[in-house]
Amino acid sequence: MIAHLVAAVLASAAPQPDSGARPKDSVPVAGVDDAPRRGTWVEASLGMFTARGGGGSFSSGQPYLGMTLGRDLGQRTSIFASLGLGAASASCLQAGDQGCLGADSFGVTFLELGLIRSFPIAERLAISLKALGGFTDLSPGPVRTGDTVPDHVPGFHAGAGASFDYDTRLDHFAVGLETVVRQTFARDLKLTSVAVMPRIRYVF
Repeated sequence: MIAHLVAAVLASAAPQPDSGARPKDSVPVAGVDDAPRRGTWVEASLGMFTARGGGGSFSSGQPYLGMTLGRDLGQRTSIFASLGLGAASASCLQAGDQGCLGADSFGVTFLELGLIRSFPIAERLAISLKALGGFTDLSPGPVRTGDTVPDHVPGFHAGAGASFDYDTRLDHFAVGLETVVRQTFARDLKLTSVAVMPRIRYVF
């Protein structure tokens, strides 16, 4: 008797189904994969830099640092402004009887503008091509001016690059691996340089 009474009390206390409640979905609801962000972005890269010396060989690899501000003009095209810092080691561009007349190890600074065009090859993965041009500063000078080695040798450069880009599922972030070749034209010299770098991008 007592057991029946307890069961009746528990049954009356149990929540009753709401006749007006929405029925459960018969098909499981899957998550939504948000599209990669597009807009204004900043990018940082850290890689390796080398320059072609006067003897025809490339200098030993040195660190390369790049910082870029860009803007997407749709899904596949971007414009950017960039600062790049590299160095050439043991790369003589002006040899003489007594050895190298200018500095055979020097820093290289690039200030440039450019255009990027992307070509998707898989989900979130693309190959990007870039064209760029701007101002170069070589310090100290790899060539002499008169009888002295100048602190700075200014010039202009043009270049091109290619990269593999991946829009990660971590919101705002993309990564890439890039190679850029530049040709610098300054007084009494031409300098070919190559930078290879992984990079990370933050899209606002």
